Amino acid sequence: MMRRLICLGLLLLLIALPAGCSWLGAKPADQRVDLKIILAGSLLVPFQALEKEFESRNPDIDVQLDGHGSVQVIRSVTELGNLADITAVADAQLIPLMMYSARLADSEQPYADWSLQFSTNRLGIAYKDESAYAAGINADNWPEILSRPDVTIGLADPRIDAMGYRTLMAIQLAEDHYQDDTIFERTIGAALAPPMVITRTGGIDTIAVPEVVKSSQARVKLRSYSIQLMALLESGDLDYSFEYESVAKQRGLNFLTLPPAIDLSDPAREQDYRKVEVNLDFKRFASVVPSFRGTQIVYGLTIPANARHPQEALRFIDFMLGAEGRQIFADAYQPLLPAPQSQEPDSLPPALQSLVR
Repeated sequence: MMRRLICLGLLLLLIALPAGCSWLGAKPADQRVDLKIILAGSLLVPFQALEKEFESRNPDIDVQLDGHGSVQVIRSVTELGNLADITAVADAQLIPLMMYSARLADSEQPYADWSLQFSTNRLGIAYKDESAYAAGINADNWPEILSRPDVTIGLADPRIDAMGYRTLMAIQLAEDHYQDDTIFERTIGAALAPPMVITRTGGIDTIAVPEVVKSSQARVKLRSYSIQLMALLESGDLDYSFEYESVAKQRGLNFLTLPPAIDLSDPAREQDYRKVEVNLDFKRFASVVPSFRGTQIVYGLTIPANARHPQEALRFIDFMLGAEGRQIFADAYQPLLPAPQSQEPDSLPPALQSLVR
């Protein structure tokens, strides 16, 4: 009888524990810190895996992910008033461009004065076996295939998503690489209204993106984010779309690797990439007129000055850059840089300064 009573008591205790105790793991929901991360859509897969592993080791923190195009990530904080503990973007230059000059409300303090570059990627063309002419497309003939009237192409909005303006850069770089100055117009230029004006000054091609961007032909489908284009590609409503290698492979799509002179992946070609820039004539930007030069694809992050939980954000970043985080990124086909980098190492939080070479 005594053994039965003890077993019954233990059973009742175990039933009661989730409601009243936290020593077995997670805290009650109202006691956990909500760590808000606003991030580029191309980072969602590795960050979702990071979220799961980080929370299992930090039961006092609830990671909340909010994905957007990289330009919109910054605007949501600096212009729309959303609070974030970490902002992570696919183009590291966005942080100094759009956060260092923007000031907190009723303050002279900038939204950020440091950024950490942590990962890179490669731009190419995603497609399926069922895409038109998929059996014959290659790194030499893709401009011709993407110019055909019966081929549908996806374009991310360059005013919102870094993939959008990087697509414009890659297509313009292709004109020099293939010695064909009709590629931009044939592939997407003729399908956009109003047209994008391209001027060359001092050896730099400048693509002017108008305030309103629309597709005038059904064969070019414009969407706010490149991730939306991947859904169209998977459903068969799209034949091809420029995309990051990691995203295409995460979704099991074919990925056409482009020459390094075009794919924005080679640090040795930085000066060549910088021969093209994209200017956005977008009146809704309150603090800056965005002008993006071609660079190697490098991802960046920061902790905004008005973050509610900066210490917990540092814990997450430390986990991400550690051995487990590196493995998560490698599994997502997006390896981290050998060591994180910063243009402002002295401004980094002390916890991160030792990580920067």
